[in-house]
Amino acid sequence: MNETQLLLSRLDDCIDDYYIGSDAFLGFLNESELAQCCGYLKNKYIDFALYGGYPDATRAFVFLGSDFEPTKVPIKVLLISSNSPQTLTHRDYLGSLMGLGIKRDCIGEILNIENNKVVVFVKTEISDYLKQELKSVGRSSVTVTEYTGDTSRFESKTEELKFNVSSLRIDNVVSSIACCSRSDAALYISSDKIFINHLSVKKPSCNITDGDVISIRGKGKYIFKGISGTTKKGNLIISVLHYI
Repeated sequence: MNETQLLLSRLDDCIDDYYIGSDAFLGFLNESELAQCCGYLKNKYIDFALYGGYPDATRAFVFLGSDFEPTKVPIKVLLISSNSPQTLTHRDYLGSLMGLGIKRDCIGEILNIENNKVVVFVKTEISDYLKQELKSVGRSSVTVTEYTGDTSRFESKTEELKFNVSSLRIDNVVSSIACCSRSDAALYISSDKIFINHLSVKKPSCNITDGDVISIRGKGKYIFKGISGTTKKGNLIISVLHYI
């Protein structure tokens, strides 16, 4: 089996659980994996929700069914603190976690909340292990406790950008956002590198609408806010929020 077949096989196991009435979920998944799962479930007309511990999480679980509640997803939020003067990076934290033998799909987002204090979203099954075993990040000593704050307040940082496009076709929009030609944008699409609302885009002629979340693999994630004006030549001025 290749990676896609393996992922969908695991999802089929979740679907079996869903049909017998059990809570069914799969995660943590990256954006590409989420897109594959979303498309697969839509084709089977199965309701689902995505949840990664807070509203804007990029790494998330797929929860099957229409009765989603955050408490049904096995996520724990840990606070990792250090008094070291050394500035620790996302790579430092992730490397130290995986250095304990933790698989990548057991770890969700890692968010900096203060200098050398981060919250980490992890699968419930590994939270106690991490609290006991994670003693250092890089060369800095750390403490790990359960985070008791409100995770719903976490928001990804964004910046507003404006672009001129001739139409709302996705190839036009990607060309402007990614600073590439339309032919290169079409290549991104044919290579399954463009996602709208977690679904892979198949046609360059697809039009975007207000509120669409556009992901360009290797170029970032954007929310289309709408048309803010027109140029003298009749092109559209569009506004997007870029996750930074």
